Amino acid sequence: MIQTDTTQIDSLIQQRPPLADMGSIYEPPAVGFTFETIGWAILGGLLMLGILIILFFLIKKYIHNRYRREALAALQEIQSNQQAFPQVFVVLKRVAIHVFGREKVGNLYGNSWLSFLDKTGKEVRLLRFEKQITDSIYQDRLPDPQAQKEILSQAQKWIKTHAS
Repeated sequence: MIQTDTTQIDSLIQQRPPLADMGSIYEPPAVGFTFETIGWAILGGLLMLGILIILFFLIKKYIHNRYRREALAALQEIQSNQQAFPQVFVVLKRVAIHVFGREKVGNLYGNSWLSFLDKTGKEVRLLRFEKQITDSIYQDRLPDPQAQKEILSQAQKWIKTHAS
């Protein structure tokens, strides 16, 4: 065990000057904050590049979905003119050919056409109106106004939600 002389330690403590005698505390000058460093230029460039990329894809999507906007506008015109109701299916066929190709869609009709629409749209149920639709197309008999409204609603839903 090492023995220390406590009187010697006490004398060392007493020889130290008190904190008040140390004088004022040295403070370095304030660090200036500017955007002049290369890191800010790189960050700004990356941010602008990201914004341009996002803008490019948004514009590309807007241009790609032009056919949807045109088809929905055509359905709005049909909705205001009840005698033009069979044109709903012309619009649907035109959109389907645009999206899926003439080879896949061109020869579909009747039950297979309505099944195709139900399969490719989210929660679209046109097959349940098969009788009214075939009467409208092949026998020139318009469905009742409530059925017309529902068929138009389902057609709009298909145009908005179809998967390509």
